[in-house]
Amino acid sequence: MMPRYLAMLVASGGILGCATGGQPKFWRDPDGNIIFMGPMLGPTDNLETLAPQLCEKVRDMPGAQAGHQRGGQEYCGAIYQRPGDTRFFASYPSSLGPPLELPGGRKACFVPNKVSDSEAPGGQIYADYHSHPSASRFSPEDLQARRQRFYFRVMFNHICEVYLYDFQDRTVFQLQDGKFAPIKQVTDDIRGQ
Repeated sequence: MMPRYLAMLVASGGILGCATGGQPKFWRDPDGNIIFMGPMLGPTDNLETLAPQLCEKVRDMPGAQAGHQRGGQEYCGAIYQRPGDTRFFASYPSSLGPPLELPGGRKACFVPNKVSDSEAPGGQIYADYHSHPSASRFSPEDLQARRQRFYFRVMFNHICEVYLYDFQDRTVFQLQDGKFAPIKQVTDDIRGQ
């Protein structure tokens, strides 16, 4: 069953992507999957190169630079690889999420299920990415085991601090001088601590 706020988005046409005209950048298929169009960026040889480019692109979107926790818009997208290609691409982001702030002023957005790339159907999602409109690191919810769907999660804030969560190793990294350096080990599956 579709959550009420998502059903309202579908009914209002909000699920179909940007209202600026042209082809939608994200949509829901008949099976309920959220599909994001790609590529917006890429190819790049590694996440260290792609992540800062993503931040530069996303932080120019409406509300992405609120600068404080209470305001602003969070955006989500996918980092993926085309079949037979080890390079990385990034999908367009979506602003889909609950219409109200979560407790503590937190934001949320829906992670994609699939990527639609007309040049290379069948792309494999490698990581999800999302932005925080305030200068923050991963939230406890970002690190919860039940929320992990891909190998990695990439997050960046409006000042382009970039973080990566390796779910396999349960380690948080920060991009420092062009390399991801470990800064935290996650020990709690429920709270992401």
